Amino acid sequence: MSAFLIYVFVTSITPGPSNLFILSATKEYGLSGAKKFITGVLSGFLLLAIISIFCLFILEDFIIQIENFLKIFGFLYLIYLAFKTLTSGKYSANNKIHSSFKAGFLLQILNMKSLLFFITLIGAFIIPSTNVQPLIYIVITVIIGWACLIIWGLLGYYLKEFLNKYNYIFKITMSLLLLYSALSIFI
Repeated sequence: MSAFLIYVFVTSITPGPSNLFILSATKEYGLSGAKKFITGVLSGFLLLAIISIFCLFILEDFIIQIENFLKIFGFLYLIYLAFKTLTSGKYSANNKIHSSFKAGFLLQILNMKSLLFFITLIGAFIIPSTNVQPLIYIVITVIIGWACLIIWGLLGYYLKEFLNKYNYIFKITMSLLLLYSALSIFI
């Protein structure tokens, strides 16, 4: 169980598209302004957990067939997000992406890091473990994942002044991290 907990925590707390966008959303809009976006990400995370169990137990052969499509789509989506992040003005309409439930939800369910996270989680920890119910693993995973996503939101909120002072550097850094996330799909 300790290897499982370490895997879930380390994978959830390290930067990924959802974490980075939550950080950016709370930087721009504060916690209350980014609430819908964050709720969308959290809901998407929960849906991925549920779908992952279903897919890996019921549709294993189908997942293998569409894996390359998912990788390419996730790659292109992250490139798009990196471009939008870099080119958005401080208070432009492009930043509205951070204020809707739908944007957060779509970001999370199309997030290749999360898809691979759940596939690895189930393949490495849930399927081999016959003594613990899969639902217990998923509940623990969702709680840790949500906590880590909220930590990123709090960082954006409490570091707002610092991040705004260095907004251009912040946007470049965020864009490069999203670009790295996109490239890491194929590495």
